Amino acid sequence: MAGRKRSEGFAFFLPVVGAMLVMPPIVMLFDVDVSVFGFPLIVAYMFFVWLFLVVASCVLTRGLPRAETEVKKADTHAETKP
Repeated sequence: MAGRKRSEGFAFFLPVVGAMLVMPPIVMLFDVDVSVFGFPLIVAYMFFVWLFLVVASCVLTRGLPRAETEVKKADTHAETKP
């Protein structure tokens, strides 16, 4: 139960962190004349923030246990198929 509450806390915290990372004051810190793999630093920053959020949410959703109702629905649905 403690693991589920901890995962739910991270699930709430992740969009908050994502929103903070794309706020203009933070993004403007990366608006300098530097290139990363031929792309401006600000574009690379936004891409890596997006990539981090996608990977973190994927890892987080795999770690969250399924709700009991979803498990029961899946079990009864599997039993009805021949």
